[in-house]
Amino acid sequence: MRKILILPNLTGNPTLLGIYAKAEEQWNLIESRQIQNPLSDNLVPLFMELRQQGIIFDSLYFVRGPGSFMALKLIYLFAKTLEIAQNIKLYATHAFHFNGNSPIKAYGNCYFIKENMKREGATSKEQNSKVQTLEEEAKEIGITLQRFDTPPPIQPFVLPSVLEPMLFNTQLKPLYLLPPV
Repeated sequence: MRKILILPNLTGNPTLLGIYAKAEEQWNLIESRQIQNPLSDNLVPLFMELRQQGIIFDSLYFVRGPGSFMALKLIYLFAKTLEIAQNIKLYATHAFHFNGNSPIKAYGNCYFIKENMKREGATSKEQNSKVQTLEEEAKEIGITLQRFDTPPPIQPFVLPSVLEPMLFNTQLKPLYLLPPV
């Protein structure tokens, strides 16, 4: 059985998809794919192709934000559909784990930044039972929106060579953190 990680297009780069298999007690990247064209047109065909190739997976890991509303919404709806239709286990985390904690473009001269580098993982039962707004959750994680006069250096998103399930949890709701316009 395999695990799949989806890193959506959050900064204009292609969406990345990694396929992981267990070897020596860790989940190693065995194959990576890029979705160059619109995610809305290519996500389902890619998963149909994986199925035709016999690639079976039991869990889907994905980024829940911050970033592009459209990409986050598409990934979330696709993941929830897989969970319901195929009993796939879902896990999500924030995007900063996959770009070296560099800023993520929000709009104009504004970028999401991660202020503290604490390691998030599976949340405790107490945290799961506590109802938080997205703003409260972002503050707890250390994500803020900041304006820059000149664009800050940005690192590309990369698939890790080893999937670390401890970085993910079952909080799946997309991190839509932009203020209303």
